[in-house]
Amino acid sequence: MPTIYANSADGVINSGIQTGWADARDATSGTVSSTTGATEQDAISVYKFSGRGADQFRVHRSFFFFDTSAITTTVSSATLKLRFLTTRQGSASAIVVASTAFGGDGGTALADGDFDALDFGTTYTSEINTSNTSTYTSITLNATARSDMQANDVLIIALINHAYDYNDDPPGDANTKVGVTFANQTGTSTDPVIDYTAAAAGYGHKVIGVAAASISKVNTIATANIGKINTVD
Repeated sequence: MPTIYANSADGVINSGIQTGWADARDATSGTVSSTTGATEQDAISVYKFSGRGADQFRVHRSFFFFDTSAITTTVSSATLKLRFLTTRQGSASAIVVASTAFGGDGGTALADGDFDALDFGTTYTSEINTSNTSTYTSITLNATARSDMQANDVLIIALINHAYDYNDDPPGDANTKVGVTFANQTGTSTDPVIDYTAAAAGYGHKVIGVAAASISKVNTIATANIGKINTVD
């Protein structure tokens, strides 16, 4: 099963302290925190600050991208693996949604303006339980994510709080946060990774005038196991 490691340009963006919930969640820009070679205590966080005046809020979101350019066939299954930290408080479930951060193609660094570069309507996972802090948490990527892995050269994701950020519900908890280990050096045991299974490319030529897409076997042999017929390329 092939493995893709997250690019080390991943990072966190926070909205800054805002005077209203909508101002924090719907901010068009924030502040990037580089996490290269680091862990981040506030990777997925939502804060509510209560004082003498109105409540104030701050939202933290994490962004990652994975190089999927080598995938040329259908992805039949894919699993995102993350290492969560013990700094977990409040309603700390998470969810992965599609993102257009990093320039949309991984070609630029994570920017302050990428805070809102995510699509709440395109989810890549179901709600994620972040309570496992001793090993990788295996997270199933859905059909939308798998299709994007196949169709695009990069898979860009945003990891956000589920209860408040995703559901657009002002938090009642004062501190709601999850820590995550980010990419350090490709191949380390704690980097975010995606394991996936892709269908074999199979035989790619016509046989007696029949299109390859319409052929699953030749003389009972699966096309995935055929490279040539009668030694002809």
